Amino acid sequence: MRLPLAFALVAPLCAFADAPTTQDEWEEAAQFDCIGPVTHFATPDVKEKDGFRYEYTGATVKLRRTTPKAGKQVRLGLLAGIKDLDPETVASVARFLADFEKADVDAVVIGGDTSSEPQMLETIYAHLAKATKRPLLVIAGNMERGASLNYALTKVRKDTAATNLVNMDLVRRADFDGADVVSLGGYHDKAFLHLAGGCIYADKHIDQLETLAKAADDAVVLLTHGPMRQKGQQALDYVPGAENVGDPRLTAIVQSAKIAFGITGHILEAAAKGTDVAGKVLPPKKPHPALFVNQGSANPLPWKMNDGSTAYGLAAILTIEGKKGSYEVLRGPKPAK
Repeated sequence: MRLPLAFALVAPLCAFADAPTTQDEWEEAAQFDCIGPVTHFATPDVKEKDGFRYEYTGATVKLRRTTPKAGKQVRLGLLAGIKDLDPETVASVARFLADFEKADVDAVVIGGDTSSEPQMLETIYAHLAKATKRPLLVIAGNMERGASLNYALTKVRKDTAATNLVNMDLVRRADFDGADVVSLGGYHDKAFLHLAGGCIYADKHIDQLETLAKAADDAVVLLTHGPMRQKGQQALDYVPGAENVGDPRLTAIVQSAKIAFGITGHILEAAAKGTDVAGKVLPPKKPHPALFVNQGSANPLPWKMNDGSTAYGLAAILTIEGKKGSYEVLRGPKPAK
């Protein structure tokens, strides 16, 4: 059953024995949750560093630059599927982060499948937190256990004093000046989890997306690891031999909540493009009233794409301006022999 919007956003933190008053306390109380509760505390917990201000109230973070940009354009750098920190992967990620820096992105989105190994999660996130000063919005994919991801992010923030790691499995809405990112980490199909205890979201978590979308004061960007169900061989969820494998529940909530924009991944062979809701491919670098982007994997391991090409590491940039969005695909070079 869906909670009324007003109740869901101001409900007391009844899941917690003692109501948290800081973000660290709130996330500690939810440390074993794969997906955090849509609950809030009253007085914002503010952190400020490296030109960005983070105003936390539990399930929401208000993200602003300390020196505002002109206009309300929001630009996001999209990465996923990092998987390791081999020298080739480090070089690939560095190249994409440099592209994001040139584009002056407002945040970098890490869309899941970072690693299945707890120690590697810590190592990768410590590396990323040092490699960029931009906010890093992180969700789990089908590789990570929720508790392991929560622990890794908390430990890196504590050990390195990093403020730019935002756990979007627990923080369900990132409020930018011009767009609101609402999140749903994990995956919908238990058969594709890499580890026992991996993150599977439920109907109640999907229902919460409508509550979060209604709370937004700008265009809504849905951040998930797995795609929604679309149609056709050009769609973001198309797998040869299996057809369209996305979650139809996500399609339904996108339509009912009128969510116009999205970031997804998982289906690596269907990446490096943006589509409309149905799965029709849209041209890059042009504004669209609805746009859903699959950035693919940043790992440079060769991957055969649905169009017959081979990718050697992929990323993307999503720009939201007013009620329209555009995207740009970033491609890693073919390794020299």
